[in-house]
Amino acid sequence: MKPTLYYDENDSKWLLLDEVNKVFDSRRTYQELAKNGIKPIDRCCDILKIVMTALFFDLDISYVVSEFNRNQKLQKQFNIDVIYSAEQIYEFLSRFSEKQFLEFIIKLLNNVNYKNTRGIRHIIVDGTDIQVHLNWFGRKISKQSLLDKPYKWGFSSSKGYYIGLKLTLAIDCRTMQPVAMLLHEGTPNDAKIFDEIMSELKIRRIIRRGDDLFFDKGYFSKDNYQIAITKYETLVLIFPRGKDPVKSVSDNISYSLKTFTDEGRDKEFYEELTKKTLERLKNWDKYKGLRSKIEDFNKLLKVGLSLSKVHRYTKQSIHKFVWLNVLLGGLITSCGFRTKKEIQRLTEM
Repeated sequence: MKPTLYYDENDSKWLLLDEVNKVFDSRRTYQELAKNGIKPIDRCCDILKIVMTALFFDLDISYVVSEFNRNQKLQKQFNIDVIYSAEQIYEFLSRFSEKQFLEFIIKLLNNVNYKNTRGIRHIIVDGTDIQVHLNWFGRKISKQSLLDKPYKWGFSSSKGYYIGLKLTLAIDCRTMQPVAMLLHEGTPNDAKIFDEIMSELKIRRIIRRGDDLFFDKGYFSKDNYQIAITKYETLVLIFPRGKDPVKSVSDNISYSLKTFTDEGRDKEFYEELTKKTLERLKNWDKYKGLRSKIEDFNKLLKVGLSLSKVHRYTKQSIHKFVWLNVLLGGLITSCGFRTKKEIQRLTEM
């Protein structure tokens, strides 16, 4: 049975949603929507509030619309003047590409969670499975039948085989803020998409020379350490697997001829970066706790919000649904829910 949406100013969950939805009345949100061509702005903000409410309580948009129509207190509390039908909401969201939504969401999160980013930035990267809700127990679904679909067969070490996508998230270690995200069909090998992830972070100016990045062991490859040091000039720790990872990495790192120019200053930088990388790899156990931060964020998306299973079946709708869930997760962490204990408490509310 679906819960009745009754606003209670003494309920901490409603107060949190209230803070989240206030973001959509801000001047910054209006600016970011306009920059990405998502108009009319007032209509979009009203629709986003309704969608955020649906994702927050893991309910159908049509049901949330009916509750808003029934309860004028909800309309007044969230400053919504016009209640659109579910069909109008879906039609409006379909007008814009997933790229427009992604750019709007990333830029909005960067502004909402803004911190002084001078100095070294610490970024954690990990992937998680996104399962599309298909009953593949009741009928056989072959790989060939999914060739023209935006989702594929995949495998998760924790859940086994599934049909869906992989979400790769990069979050800021200090703020728990999502700073970049990628979606891939099925489960591509993590080590093979390492360069793509680093390129995305570089293009978005998330990482700079000398920044720290932490990756799960699935991304481990001696070639990826070479890429991180010489191509992106960053200090990367990829949690190792196998014996003697330090030797395999140190034997594989080499520098191009350009590092010996400019009076050797580049060479000194790369040598120092390599030294720090190998030292960190020797003591990688000390950094295992960092990985749990991004696992906490993924748990918030899947247990606390609506990403346990996706009831969307086109590329645009799946991507937008995932991006909007990440936006909601980022807005929640910006309200102070950043520790394991706080996120656990939220998922149990």
